[in-house]
Amino acid sequence: MNIIGLTAVLAALIIVAPAEARQTAASPAATASTSAGIPLDSAWRRAVHAHAQENLAHPSWGWRHSERNYLLAMSLAETEGLSVDPDVLFAAAFLHDWGGIAPFASPGVDHAVRSVELSEPFLRDAGFPMEKFPAVRAAILGHMYDKEPEGPEAVVMHDADALDFLGALGAARLLAATGEGDDYDRALRTLDSFATAIPPRLKTETARRMAPERVAVMTEFLAQVRSETPEGARP
Repeated sequence: MNIIGLTAVLAALIIVAPAEARQTAASPAATASTSAGIPLDSAWRRAVHAHAQENLAHPSWGWRHSERNYLLAMSLAETEGLSVDPDVLFAAAFLHDWGGIAPFASPGVDHAVRSVELSEPFLRDAGFPMEKFPAVRAAILGHMYDKEPEGPEAVVMHDADALDFLGALGAARLLAATGEGDDYDRALRTLDSFATAIPPRLKTETARRMAPERVAVMTEFLAQVRSETPEGARP
């Protein structure tokens, strides 16, 4: 190779190498995911996930619950043949209970309404595509089992959140939220009520098929708790 040819090759390497280095440096972020394998493939997703881990660590309503909601909602959508936007579900799943967690809760304001208030400016600043925010708002406002969800993302989010109140996980979540006084007794009574109140409110056929097994597990657990508790001390 002559000097002119060698010079051209070296010049090309100088130009290409920085681009390759940038691509290599960017690849960890591009392939990042949550501990449950949910893709963190955009800056706004990483910002939402970091915020949830840093601020929404509640044992019952925190980011682990959010991960379960997202994964189950996506699974319900696939099984039901519903077309949903993963971005909408990600934002709604990780931020839907934000307004119910101290110090973000506002007295007298429904936690879902408060979550929407907090989420809109946060997502805008994080670079979320805000044309999708109306669907995020609907999913957050409709996530509780006693609400009427509007839109496909809201429907699967509603059912995923409701199912997480049932079964072994439902019992663990409610008991993890107990504090002092009669909170434990109230949690057991709440679980009793969930066993009958939640299944009729499920919207998807898949969730309705899943509910009986979860209810049976939770009911058996409650019966076992009471059988191990002296009669006079039972809640």
